[in-house]
Amino acid sequence: MMKLYQVEWCPYCARVRSKMTDLLITYINVNVPRNKADRKELMEVSGQTGVPTLVDDDLVIADDDDAIIEYLEKKCSGKELKV
Repeated sequence: MMKLYQVEWCPYCARVRSKMTDLLITYINVNVPRNKADRKELMEVSGQTGVPTLVDDDLVIADDDDAIIEYLEKKCSGKELKV
């Protein structure tokens, strides 16, 4: 299952959440701490602390809402993905 690392106050995270809702994607929402130094789990999975970050199996798209949305649209359309 996909995991979205995010914070509620981030407009880029809100864009990704909205797209996931529109596409009827079931995912795990992980709210990360406001302080980047406290984002240990996010650092472990992606090597960075920026949000939004999407994890889908072995794929990690870090800190790029446009790339995440493009990935989600392609995945849900059934088109071949080139990541």
